[in-house]
Amino acid sequence: MKPDFDLALQKHLAAIENRDLAAFSKGITQNPVLYTIVQNGHAFKTPAEIIAIHADWFNDSNWAWNGDVIHKVVGSDMAFAVLKYTYRASAGGTAFETWLTYVFAIEDGAWKIIHDQNTALDYHAFSRSMEESAPKSE
Repeated sequence: MKPDFDLALQKHLAAIENRDLAAFSKGITQNPVLYTIVQNGHAFKTPAEIIAIHADWFNDSNWAWNGDVIHKVVGSDMAFAVLKYTYRASAGGTAFETWLTYVFAIEDGAWKIIHDQNTALDYHAFSRSMEESAPKSE
């Protein structure tokens, strides 16, 4: 029986919203390659890198993330979801919107993310947001 894609996607988004690294990690591939391309074009290439990035991010309690699923396609063993999310790096920081595409495949009877692509709708707003959230030197 094919696993429920909507439930897997819901769990992944909840893991992000709840800053739950264990739940997040369960939803990504165990294969050695996992490309995650972020707003500045950098490509992280392994699950370990993605988990480390999210561990740092989840430890920051200042950001706010709100995503909506815009489109999805579910096949027999692969699926993708396109989201549009609003992100704010800090409570008073500049909000910006990003497109996010997740590609999933069934591995060991569960949907797992095998590719993650982020594209800021306004790269300058993304850049300003990152500057606003950077630690201030004294």
